[in-house]
Amino acid sequence: MIGGVVIEIIELNDRMWINCREKIGHHECAIYVEKTNKSRSISEGDIIWWQAGWAMWTPAFNRGEYGSRCGKDFDIRLKRIGYSGVNKPSLSI
Repeated sequence: MIGGVVIEIIELNDRMWINCREKIGHHECAIYVEKTNKSRSISEGDIIWWQAGWAMWTPAFNRGEYGSRCGKDFDIRLKRIGYSGVNKPSLSI
C-alpha cells in the first residue's frame, strides 16, 4: 500500500494522472486512474492510497481530525491503471 496527499492532477483523454506526497518522508509517487465523474472530482489536498488494482480516495472535506476515530473518513474506490511511480505525462502537442 502506498499513497498520500494529492499534490497535482492532470486530466488526460482517457485517464487521470494523480501525484501525491507521503505524510511521513515526503516522497512523491504518481498513478493513473480510470477517468470517471468520481475521479474528475479529485482535488489537491485530498488523500489517495492504493493497493493491487484499486485506488482509494478520501476527499479533504470528508476527513475527520487526524487520529480521530469519529471522523467522516471513507474511501471511494477507483480503478487504477498500470503501476505506481509513473512519470508526469507530457502535455506537448
